[in-house]
Amino acid sequence: MAGGGVTNFLANIDRNSWVHKLDPRTKVAILVFFSVFPLLFTDYRFLFFFFLLILPLWLTANLNFRPMIGPFLGVGFFMLILFVFTALRTPAELTNPAPEAANFTWFIKAGPIVVTSHTFFRGLYIAGRMLVPLTIGLFIIATTDPTTLGKGLRKLKVPTAAVFMVLAGLRFIPIVTEQMLNILDAMTIRGVPNSRFERTKLLILPLFVTSLRRTRTMGSACEAKGYGAQKWNNFYQAFRLNRADKIMLITLLVLTLAIIYVRFGLGLGVATVGWTR
Repeated sequence: MAGGGVTNFLANIDRNSWVHKLDPRTKVAILVFFSVFPLLFTDYRFLFFFFLLILPLWLTANLNFRPMIGPFLGVGFFMLILFVFTALRTPAELTNPAPEAANFTWFIKAGPIVVTSHTFFRGLYIAGRMLVPLTIGLFIIATTDPTTLGKGLRKLKVPTAAVFMVLAGLRFIPIVTEQMLNILDAMTIRGVPNSRFERTKLLILPLFVTSLRRTRTMGSACEAKGYGAQKWNNFYQAFRLNRADKIMLITLLVLTLAIIYVRFGLGLGVATVGWTR
């Protein structure tokens, strides 16, 4: 059947490692740190430093990377789109370039499309700049139960509406995946040709319709259960920072102070737009 070779990318949530045992508030701090501070730098060497920081987290989290193939491909596809739309330009850039894009050493022209050295490296920079935030977000989702993450956000006084949107988004992904597999199985039973293009074309509309029905059902369930009547501040599960949490938070604090000093005190980490000089 269609789902035979597909594994839920949330399958790593129940695995055992020090990362899984971290308090959800600590994981939120990790997410905020690696989503904000890489954006302060435009030098690829400093961006590579952040990538080296998250690499030990991935290697020590005892993850099964097979279920992560799909999300990784999604991140790669998104970065490819960023690169393409940044690198491709019109011939007008060669005849009347903007001051910040005037310094290019080569260009390739193919009909109405032009790629210059400036736009090419600029595209690499834009895509690479999003690598750390996207992968760390994927890492937190893969190692944290959505309900636990929601409780951690409430402990941090995040509004209930925002927490609900996060939970609904994370819960909705497995639901849509299940619906997609059911539709693919139905296609197989009905003898739809085993063509990826044909199956994708026939998949889009029913998947969209079933997803809308799911959202309506979710909305009705929220109204029936009196969503918003309570602030959801009481939890049966105790949240306490253990030794690993304290070490991680202290490490993040030290790194934050060091990064602020390097970026704003020393003025390092800024490269010319497009890395052309």
